[in-house]
Amino acid sequence: MYTCKDAINLLLDFLDGEMSPEDAQHLREHLSGCAPCIDFLRTYKATPGLCKRALAQQMPREVSTKLTEYLRARIKSAS
Repeated sequence: MYTCKDAINLLLDFLDGEMSPEDAQHLREHLSGCAPCIDFLRTYKATPGLCKRALAQQMPREVSTKLTEYLRARIKSAS
């Protein structure tokens, strides 16, 4: 049986179908009895979609201008 650390380290292989059937079964057994790992798995699966939606949003021009001004001032003051 896998530990939580094992489960987290193996999620990518599991989701990509790159685990042996035996290892995948051990991981499923761990996930079936571990609510924190199930929550982590849900978050792990949702992350790419959230990132795509966040990148698709455009920052309002006023916010972009103020942010740029702020960052330039910070960089200048750090020099």
